[in-house]
Amino acid sequence: MPTVAHAVIAVAGLGSRLGHGKPKCLVEVAGRRILDWQLELLQDVPDVRLVVGYLEHEVIEAAFKLRRDLTIVRNPAYRTTTTQQSYWLGARFLTEPCLYLDGDIIFERESFHAFLRRAATQAPLIGVTQAKTEHAVFAATEAGAAGAWHVTGFSRTERSLWEWANVACLPPGLLQENGRDVFSRLALHTPLPAQAVECCEVDTEGDLAQAEEFVARMQAAAATSMRVVA
Repeated sequence: MPTVAHAVIAVAGLGSRLGHGKPKCLVEVAGRRILDWQLELLQDVPDVRLVVGYLEHEVIEAAFKLRRDLTIVRNPAYRTTTTQQSYWLGARFLTEPCLYLDGDIIFERESFHAFLRRAATQAPLIGVTQAKTEHAVFAATEAGAAGAWHVTGFSRTERSLWEWANVACLPPGLLQENGRDVFSRLALHTPLPAQAVECCEVDTEGDLAQAEEFVARMQAAAATSMRVVA
């Protein structure tokens, strides 16, 4: 499967909105940590970088049980910086496009792999998903030529059918050190090519409940597909 060469997962934050006392990547959804789900999806990406901060030793221990060739990058200022700083640190010396994703998202396999295939030949590429989370960053979109579509802006207050999915493939140099929110930086470069992904971000207890239901639907669909094939 065509794929990107580099990926950065930001897992440095406190997870304070969820309030489980650990990074959200270690929270379990359907009996598996979110980090487990993500690293499984990234198994064909040769260079995966994990940016750690809060309880970094626990995160590193869990990650290395799943994949020993990860690159670990520290964000010692995780309490006072945004995700953009973690992304910037993780990809600081890269000269090729990189996939960026937050460590608190459950993705549906096929839509995520479709995003990876397109990202392998096109950067920038911005992931959006149907708006559903409690603290959504809404994405304004417009249709382009030949069925293509773009993100034209982001907002926390102007509702739309889509929200920023916290996954993107970006060329080197687009992100800033000690910058604001990632979507604020991306907004300076709109319009940006977009692709829909099916996913659930886990930011609150309500989001976590949605994610459990999301995984249950995925597993039921997979089981049905297997029965049909058989």
